[in-house]
Amino acid sequence: MRLEITMIVIFCSQFIRAIIERKNFGLHRCTSRIDDLKSAIERIVEEIAARSNCIIFITDTTYRGLIDVHSIEMSSFLSKYDIAIRDNQDFSRSRKLTRIFEHIKTVGCDAYVILIANGLLTSRFLQYAERERLINTRGRFLLLHDNRLFRPELHYIWNRIVNVVFVRRYNTYKYRTGEQIAVERIDLETIYYPSPMKDFTAIKYIDTWRNGRLRHGNNHYISKTSNLRGNGLRVAVFEHIPAVTEASRNHYQGTIADSKALGIEFELIRIIAKAMNFKANYYMPFNIADDKWGKAGDNDSYTGLLGEAIAGKADFFLGDLHYTIHNLNYFDLSTPYNTECLTFLTPESLTDNSWKLLILPFRLNAWIALLCTLLIGAGGLHVFALVYQKYIGSRPKRDNMEGLYLFTGFQNSMLYTYGMLLQVSLPRLPNTWTVRIFIGWWWIYSILVTVIYRASMTATLSHPVAMYNIHIQDILVTIDSLTQLTKSSLAVGGWNEEGKEFFLVSSDPHSQQIGKKFELIENEKDAVDQVANGTFCYYENSYLLRHIRGKRIFEEENGQKNKNEKDTGSVKYNLHVMEECVVHMPIALGLEKNSPLKPHVNLWVRRMTEIGLVRKWLSDVMEWSKINESRQKSNSETALVNLRKLYGAFIALGIGYFLSFVALFGEIIHWRYVVLRDPKYDKYYLDIYYKNENKFKT
Repeated sequence: MRLEITMIVIFCSQFIRAIIERKNFGLHRCTSRIDDLKSAIERIVEEIAARSNCIIFITDTTYRGLIDVHSIEMSSFLSKYDIAIRDNQDFSRSRKLTRIFEHIKTVGCDAYVILIANGLLTSRFLQYAERERLINTRGRFLLLHDNRLFRPELHYIWNRIVNVVFVRRYNTYKYRTGEQIAVERIDLETIYYPSPMKDFTAIKYIDTWRNGRLRHGNNHYISKTSNLRGNGLRVAVFEHIPAVTEASRNHYQGTIADSKALGIEFELIRIIAKAMNFKANYYMPFNIADDKWGKAGDNDSYTGLLGEAIAGKADFFLGDLHYTIHNLNYFDLSTPYNTECLTFLTPESLTDNSWKLLILPFRLNAWIALLCTLLIGAGGLHVFALVYQKYIGSRPKRDNMEGLYLFTGFQNSMLYTYGMLLQVSLPRLPNTWTVRIFIGWWWIYSILVTVIYRASMTATLSHPVAMYNIHIQDILVTIDSLTQLTKSSLAVGGWNEEGKEFFLVSSDPHSQQIGKKFELIENEKDAVDQVANGTFCYYENSYLLRHIRGKRIFEEENGQKNKNEKDTGSVKYNLHVMEECVVHMPIALGLEKNSPLKPHVNLWVRRMTEIGLVRKWLSDVMEWSKINESRQKSNSETALVNLRKLYGAFIALGIGYFLSFVALFGEIIHWRYVVLRDPKYDKYYLDIYYKNENKFKT
């Protein structure tokens, strides 16, 4: 009996010892797993810290004490932030958390260690932070692997966050005789970029943590955007001068390519595609010609390039995008490659003003001053002549009175004074020194006035329309400033709501007035037709407006050559580009929001801008417009004086004939109804009649 009890006690003690050893082995194995995970993460953190100046640790309650930041070898100048996330964290309502991330972003942090056990919580955080642009998506990321992070609806996240390493823990089994031993394995993985499949995130193995070290130990954050290995990227195209021309279609729609200019942005993408080794898959979004850059529609829908960007359908967006806050909310914009002048296309009157040639050289105030001076000068000479005749003419020396008769009569004084103004010499120079001195200075005045008049008339003949802003039916011949545009009665507008908002929020009073009457117009052709009819001013960049003007000149020339197919006489106004720029707008390439390609794209854009390729491509785009404008100038023959430019001379001659005939008819009437009816009139003694008339008047 005692032996059985002893055996039972021994068996129980051995059983209890086995249970305790197995428990200790499990605890040891769990501790070993935690130590391996901690060591692997610390090794990657050291790699990140060596290339960053700031690092952020985002942890939950499970992994909050896993990493000892002070034990990791880091630079003393490295900034570190430790952010705790609750298991039920609502990121959209946490203003404090948002302010923290905004501050961290301004500091310039570009490294994120995210240790959250719940993959759904991690995905919500990434979606929120990416949408609000609270993190630098082009930085370096370290996350725990979780299959819930790679759902199809999160695929766009891994098209923007590409410098990422996932720490994956799983068990492997070693088979021995009669037993299975579970061994934990820690792998490091990353994603493929660009993704080979749509809505599917492909994972790539890069390294393994084993026996306290990394198997390969190489660089785990290799650049994935410098060489895209021939993968295809979608490029949304909106044809807009000077970014993209219609001729670019021949290069991506399979038709025969020609030597026409393709546009600045199209050429930029061609060079960038070769440098970064990707294939550009061009396409034009549906109804892009009408929607253009796009705007908000019904049910939170968007059109144009804006709709393509929000839907994430393309990697690049070509369409002359302005570098504005509005566009930065939906796109990533590259370094600006050009600055465009935004101005108005205004009507230029075709009304001929050659009939005003005699008065065009001087303005109204100059003519008034000239006529007043003429009256004062003629009156002064007449007064001097009368004073000499009355007070000095009775003296014995009458030699000084010779030639004074030219100015004793007021009519003669006016005619001779006007003749001197036209550089017609006097029949005799008076001997009176007072009159001589006055006439000498009057000659100097006449020479200056006639030289100025001739020079101004020469300029008027060379540029008969553009020299002066003449009001015709409340419309300026040319409108070249915002002040003139504000004073005119013309309607103004464009197709972009952002342009109208720009004028309304401006501090300039003229811009505010333009913003109040700014009209939104969708059809560009209708807007140009209204400008040609003299009722509208169209707002766009100066390059596009010059292209529109050149196109209109080309169409008018073809219409004249084809037996006047187009009635150009019905159009009363040419197209004119306002000289004053409303704003100088930077222009940039469009990329997908938070695109990882932006650093390399910026590099190549700067290089091509610095070496002058952008300027060369711009010159190629505008060459066709310049040729058409030069043709219009050559056809006008402004350097020759034709019959039309002599209208003023004929009008002056006609006025002279008219006044002469009026004077002739007046004399005939006076002869018949006054002289012939005078009882003292005798046709045989006319000398006696006129002698008596003069005595009577005296």
